[in-house]
Amino acid sequence: MLKKMMIAAALASACGSAHAQITDDFNRPNGTGLGPNYTNQASTPSILGGKAITTFTALSTYNDSSSTTASVDVALRGFDSGSYVALALGYLSGSNYFIKVQDNDGDGWFDSYGFYTGNNGFLNGIQPLNSFQSGNMSVSYAGTVANLLITTAWGTQSYSYDYGFTPGSLDVGLGINRQGVADNLTFAGTATGVPGVPEPAAWAMMLTGFGAVGIGVRSRRRGGVAHA
Repeated sequence: MLKKMMIAAALASACGSAHAQITDDFNRPNGTGLGPNYTNQASTPSILGGKAITTFTALSTYNDSSSTTASVDVALRGFDSGSYVALALGYLSGSNYFIKVQDNDGDGWFDSYGFYTGNNGFLNGIQPLNSFQSGNMSVSYAGTVANLLITTAWGTQSYSYDYGFTPGSLDVGLGINRQGVADNLTFAGTATGVPGVPEPAAWAMMLTGFGAVGIGVRSRRRGGVAHA
């Protein structure tokens, strides 16, 4: 009984809203919307072939999430000017960061980035980057300065912008427009819904608890009295 209680407690800790790394690979049946863990804030994205897509300026937030960092794999599935993939931090707080990579001229390559707000709300304008077709974008912030790191097969490139304000804490958002494709949304923080991966300290506590239970069980067995 004690062992079962320890396991239940450990699992509850791992699957609750404790600090964890949460990754959504979108590997579920094709359909409208991103799933029950999301709320559509603008337009409606879809799942197609294990990836998130849309047709026009969709933005969905991960329910009850909070994080200062987020990343997502990005690609393009066609040619259309203005296609982008974006990450939003603190979207439901009224003052959020909206950071995107965009195919500005419709040639099938991401060629621009932007530090915006709201849902694609103009702020710092579109800036040129070293063009790429697919890769990973990671966003973070410290104080009022936001950072964008892009990782591709050709290397990395990074950009930053001082917003002059910090975003609120509620919710991590994923924005997609036109031919943008998103996969493997990841953030370190809190959220409800899909369990996150416990961090090393949490795993250590869980394993220590399991070991203690095992030792106790073995000790009781050795000290028991056999009856005919």
